[in-house]
Amino acid sequence: MVQRAMHTYSVQLRISGAELCPDEITDQIGLEPNQVRRKGQPRSTKELWPESMWSYDGSSDGQVREWSNLEEGLSSVMDALWPKRASIGAYSRHFHVIWWCGHFQSSFDGGPTLSVALLERLGEFGVPLYLDNYFSDADETE
Repeated sequence: MVQRAMHTYSVQLRISGAELCPDEITDQIGLEPNQVRRKGQPRSTKELWPESMWSYDGSSDGQVREWSNLEEGLSSVMDALWPKRASIGAYSRHFHVIWWCGHFQSSFDGGPTLSVALLERLGEFGVPLYLDNYFSDADETE
């Protein structure tokens, strides 16, 4: 049995929209996404994705990055995207752009704390932050 941390996080910059072409985002930004969804692709056995999405988390191996500290995750992904922030900001005029942060917790106590410096940087980047909470069992078998 592998014991997981009580709180883990994933961080992605997501750009989504019905008219979004993920390949164009990749070409224009010059970074490979960790996840791409295309409008009309199967979401489940009964649903299709209503819009396309391009997502970047800084991984180069296609695996979702997991962080034990949300601030470290946000800082790392933001550092990689900082030189591209003007281009990313331009997308927000036509598409939905967010910092998507998954918070995976095995207990209902605690959670992330963000420094004033990171909050200022997030404000300067100009993209809203969305925190999605999930409850998961702390004990997982491998």
